[in-house]
Amino acid sequence: MRRHTTRAALLAASLVATGATLDAAVTVRAPLVCSRGPSGQRFEAVVTQPPTAAEGSTYTVRVDGAASGTISHFGLNHIRDMATDYLVGAGASYVPGSARIVPGTGTPNVAEHARVTHEAGLVRLVLPDRVESGSSYTPPSIELRLRVDAPAGASLALALREYRVTANAIVVGDLLTTCKPQPTPYPLATTVVTAAAPP
Repeated sequence: MRRHTTRAALLAASLVATGATLDAAVTVRAPLVCSRGPSGQRFEAVVTQPPTAAEGSTYTVRVDGAASGTISHFGLNHIRDMATDYLVGAGASYVPGSARIVPGTGTPNVAEHARVTHEAGLVRLVLPDRVESGSSYTPPSIELRLRVDAPAGASLALALREYRVTANAIVVGDLLTTCKPQPTPYPLATTVVTAAAPP
């Protein structure tokens, strides 16, 4: 009798043998409370990170932003200087120099001058370019690496801390709007720490 082995089965067997795990992509929609603007705003992204990671290992987190939809409000000229703050949670630490913009992601009207920084456990995506009223944008994706510092059984999460944007409107000029998720910080995805493989 001929045995049929699928690629998925071979991959699963390989993962078991090496102790590796497939990264899991989670669509996150976090409610926001903003200092200005209409109610009911929310943060939306797809966050990809492994469901488990061994003690002392490092793993990659990726955040893919969602399309904004048409930017429109009475009297609005444009928005700019958008900044999204992510917090590296307890039990994990940022791998220096690892945060980056993923090439080829995001729409051209915000991707060209986008940058990502890290300071004291806070990873910040900054989009300084203008998005004109009546248009839309998609933020570029970011990736970063985290090191597991916690013991087996701990849960590690990258969390959303804050979003800020400057809107320019007729008559009033520039207005800074700050939005915080509920709760703050808002866990986006979780990795569970597993015991390190014996030597």
